[in-house]
Amino acid sequence: MQRYGAFITQGLQSCYIIVTVLFFYLKYPIFVQLMENEKNIHILLVDDEPDILDVLRFNFTASGYQVSTATSAEEALEMDLTRFSLLILDVMLGGMSGLKMAMMLKENPLTADIPIIFLTARNAREDIIDGLRIGVDDYVPKPFSVQELLLRSQAVLRRCRQHPAAAEITPSEGLHLDMKGKTLRIDNTPVPLTRTEFNILSVLMEHPGRVFSRDQLLELAWPDGVVVTDRSVDVCITRLRKKIGPYSQCIITRPGYGYTYKEYDPA
Repeated sequence: MQRYGAFITQGLQSCYIIVTVLFFYLKYPIFVQLMENEKNIHILLVDDEPDILDVLRFNFTASGYQVSTATSAEEALEMDLTRFSLLILDVMLGGMSGLKMAMMLKENPLTADIPIIFLTARNAREDIIDGLRIGVDDYVPKPFSVQELLLRSQAVLRRCRQHPAAAEITPSEGLHLDMKGKTLRIDNTPVPLTRTEFNILSVLMEHPGRVFSRDQLLELAWPDGVVVTDRSVDVCITRLRKKIGPYSQCIITRPGYGYTYKEYDPA
């Protein structure tokens, strides 16, 4: 009986995956249209839960991506990581953590530009902050929607194609943030920023559409050990808006949540 029960459970899991993919195709036909464009994109999934890897591998493959998997950071580091277009990495891995692996990749010039999406525990605030600090491109809390992860992956890949290497961030025409020189130019005119103003603007511009809370901006933009209140974020945002003039509309306040960045609309 136990053998039959396991067989039935396995069959139900397979049916669930098939039904999920059919639902995406019927309700979101854009996935079918995108498949031709995704054939050359190779994604590495790293998670120590085989069931999650199976579901993600099936869905990403069905969406047209090439997919490889690893159940540990150690296994992933044995691979030629330079061939991957995107890494989806669980933070809480057994052995070496996903955060440690991401730090190693960002410190290596050969892998520093590979985009990374973190899979985190829902309330793992420190993991999110640490990931953003080292240059992780996005994060998705567990338990997550496969549809959301697919869409976020497409957004990260699209953003990286538009702004390779991130030496300069230009999500809005006329607004140029030089990450190496730590300078801002508006319509080719230099605009002086303090270190904190530059840090806040770079965080928002690197992740357009992502809402950052005041606490997150405090941890990302201010030096460690400096004691400030969340009111300091509001004051800094006000100064930034004045300095960037017509582009001030790009910094959006989300009452009760924080701040986000949207592309400039000249109309």
